[in-house]
Amino acid sequence: MEQAPPVAVSDASRRLIVLATMSALFLAALDQTIVVTAVPRIIAELSGLALLPWVTTSYLLTATTVLPLAGKADDRFGRRAVFLLAIAIFVVGSLAAGAAQTMLQLVLFRAVQGAGGGMLMATAFAVIGDLYSPRDRGRIQGGLAAVFGLASVIGPIAGGVITDTASWRWVFYVNVPVAAVAATLIALGMPRSPRSEGPRPPLDIAGAAALAGALVPLLLALTWAGDRFEWASPAIGGLFTLGAAMLGVFLWVERRAPDPILPLSLARNRTFAVTAVAGFLVGFGMFATFTLVPLFLQGVNGVSASETGRLLTPLTLAIVGSSALAGQIVSRTGRYKLLLLAGIGAMAGGLAVLGTVDGSTSRGEVVRDVMLAGAGLGVTLPTFTVVVQNALPPRLIGVSTASVQFFRSVGGVTGVAVTTSLMLERFRGGLAGSAADVPAITGDPNKLLNEATLDELRASYEAGTAGGVPFEVALDAARSALADAIGSVFLIAAAVVTIAFVATLLLPELALRGGSPAEWRRETAADAAGAEAARGGADGAGAGSSAPEAAAQGGESHG
Repeated sequence: MEQAPPVAVSDASRRLIVLATMSALFLAALDQTIVVTAVPRIIAELSGLALLPWVTTSYLLTATTVLPLAGKADDRFGRRAVFLLAIAIFVVGSLAAGAAQTMLQLVLFRAVQGAGGGMLMATAFAVIGDLYSPRDRGRIQGGLAAVFGLASVIGPIAGGVITDTASWRWVFYVNVPVAAVAATLIALGMPRSPRSEGPRPPLDIAGAAALAGALVPLLLALTWAGDRFEWASPAIGGLFTLGAAMLGVFLWVERRAPDPILPLSLARNRTFAVTAVAGFLVGFGMFATFTLVPLFLQGVNGVSASETGRLLTPLTLAIVGSSALAGQIVSRTGRYKLLLLAGIGAMAGGLAVLGTVDGSTSRGEVVRDVMLAGAGLGVTLPTFTVVVQNALPPRLIGVSTASVQFFRSVGGVTGVAVTTSLMLERFRGGLAGSAADVPAITGDPNKLLNEATLDELRASYEAGTAGGVPFEVALDAARSALADAIGSVFLIAAAVVTIAFVATLLLPELALRGGSPAEWRRETAADAAGAEAARGGADGAGAGSSAPEAAAQGGESHG
């Protein structure tokens, strides 16, 4: 089974397809960011602090799990069909999340949203690979990253305003009109091809199930360790063991699947391997930042949800600007390694400076430091995708694009789980060692995020029923403990991103393939024909080697 070469389209049609793709990507990106500033209010209303990480993690987990499967579905059924199905799933999840009555319901419905969002993400970046050569993709991928950044700018502000003036539930309902616009543009502007032709092996459902079976217990272990259970407890050990066993099952299934969702042979391609490792580590730092900065601003600086959204605007503008600039640089120069090193270095530096925050750190200082991290992050978003698409044959655009996003998302899910768990553990430890008497806080930072809860605590302190010190002393002690806990976790994130910098030093710099759309289609067709011939020869010799394996072995010979 090979992907047909991209169809010939006019410049006007190509622009309309890109617009439709951007609208769908905006839909998925908006929901990730619009929820950020609403999360503290959601937790305050629905309770369930233990499920706090899973408001974000459930979305990321399902989005991550479907990425490889979505990449295969793109190639088989066509981008248009997958796009429209993804939007439908996303809207259903949004409506259900907005109507959630308990934290558990919200987490489950966010998982449904994540499935749709993951499909949207995988398809959006693969579409650009169909339409443009690697040399030209830089500026377009930079544009997609800028759309992601635009949603990041609008999302926190809109989420804060909606949360403060209406209800947090509307941060989910607002997805419906945006989805209607995206679906209309896609239905009208996107052709039904490219799609796979010829005999079709069954979709690798077993591989997707095994992957989910590995990710869920591993992430549960990372989330609960140090919070619900001790790290050395039988429960955590059992979850790690189950996750490792299911990972072994996944590897076994993928080695035998006729059309695996994540071809293991791709790891032989040096560019793919380095990008997967670096993307995982950058994702860890990225999502840790998006989770902890709003918590610091609201829990330590005491700002409102809407004000948090406005304060996060410079971060997202930095991401937008650096993404667009990086795309232009890659397209104009054809070079990317030094640019990636500069971006990852800036991100690590910003996180390291954020690691010095304490109870006296102002909101302005936080914004300044997070802008540096955001500017570095923005460089990596379009560039890693272009790099991998360039290193592998055109017929593997779907799986290569989805794989880049998969490893970054796995890193993000891991980052949220690990950093939140460590933050809670260190916050409670800081309170226990505080000289102030703060029993009413009881190690729950959620109580620092809601004005109504703080008013109740203030009243209980003034009545002498909560503690033996003035309320403001107890509040300062709790905020200081939270600041110290968040700062220590930022340092961990900085160290992780520094490892990504070291890994990127091993990235080979290949010449970016260029040419007109017609030339790119001819290259794609030639690549598909060569792969078919190679597969036929391998079958005849009894070697059983797959097209992805051949691509992995020879994908870096150009340039």
